[in-house]
Amino acid sequence: MRVAFIVGSFPCVSETFILDQITGLMDLGHEVVIFAGARSDEACVHSAVLRYGLLEKVRYHNDKPRAFGLRILKAAVMFPGALVRAPRTVLSSLNVFRYGAEAASFNYFFKAQVFLKEGDFDAVVCHFGQNGIIGGLMKELGALKGKLLVFFHAADITAFVRQEGAGVYGKLFPEADLCLAISEDARRRLIHLGCPPEKIRVFHMGVDLKRLAFRAMKENADEVRILSVARLVEKKGIRYGIMAVRMLSARGIKCRYDIVGAGPLKEELLHDVSDPAARDIVFFHGAQDSAKVLGFMQEADLFLLSSIPAVNGDEEGIPVVLMEALAVGVAVVAANTGAVKEIIIDGETGLLALPKDVTALADRMEYFLKNRAFVKKCAEQGRVLLEKDYNADKLIRELEVLLGFKDIEKGKGDEA
Repeated sequence: MRVAFIVGSFPCVSETFILDQITGLMDLGHEVVIFAGARSDEACVHSAVLRYGLLEKVRYHNDKPRAFGLRILKAAVMFPGALVRAPRTVLSSLNVFRYGAEAASFNYFFKAQVFLKEGDFDAVVCHFGQNGIIGGLMKELGALKGKLLVFFHAADITAFVRQEGAGVYGKLFPEADLCLAISEDARRRLIHLGCPPEKIRVFHMGVDLKRLAFRAMKENADEVRILSVARLVEKKGIRYGIMAVRMLSARGIKCRYDIVGAGPLKEELLHDVSDPAARDIVFFHGAQDSAKVLGFMQEADLFLLSSIPAVNGDEEGIPVVLMEALAVGVAVVAANTGAVKEIIIDGETGLLALPKDVTALADRMEYFLKNRAFVKKCAEQGRVLLEKDYNADKLIRELEVLLGFKDIEKGKGDEA
């Protein structure tokens, strides 16, 4: 079967959940084509991108001449052949009365040609509502065929909605065959935005539990290793994590804080740790591939997620790095924002604190360090939760069923 994935940029080091779905479907024998809006400018690339030859499977749907004059000339050359192959799609993409400036600028014409060139698909998977809008538009133009499934995560139903208005998905909801919320929090938000409840299904992102071996509890060490893996953006609240770790250090606990990730706030955060005391505690490692992230996880005593609601309204979904930390048995302290509490159940799989409450974050880290039996209990319960609800092997087969590649009864039998 043929599956189209529509994503924002590709490859994207922070979106391992998309990469895992693509490679998982390929492992099951399905053909995948990736439609991306932009090329990644990241230096770090996960090994699976190269191992599966995914760069050869990407089509960039925003490619067109920047200069409007050149755009007109190229469109004129392409127009006769395109009109013969798909007259309705071509004429619809140029309908300025319906699509306004996007049609007048030939944006939709060029975008539609990219999708048309790849032929029909059995299913179309869009990650994030913004890309769902593109998928819905291409189906409306007749440039894309196949069952349309849209995954909604966090920023697309928080910050994007605040920016574009509550009706931004008004045309997408009727066009989509299924809207997949990655959390209960996302499901509630979709209903509030007007998505019919019968079209919504909660479908978690998952992790490869075969790759993430559950380790034995680490022995007490002279230095506590604390880890955060996050993009350096406002929502991730790294500044508060730094303050909490410094508070822990001020209490006489020798610790090292490793921060893995890149982003626009790097210089500001480096300034926050420019004094000699902080330079001996906090270490930035930039973006890393999945193998190196796993190495950091295996060495960590504590995983810290200090996220906050951003000024633009963006909040957390269920970060994959939380699943990875639980999978290997690392104690997790997290800020209770967005859907985090759905996986970090306070007192069961980890400990929660209010966002920006630096003292509470430090207190909870200290509690973990002084209560090893509690760490063991949380680690074991976290792994059980992952096996039940966040197991990538199980989820990829469930996705097969939703895509229509297997009937439900056969899918259930395969899981047994």
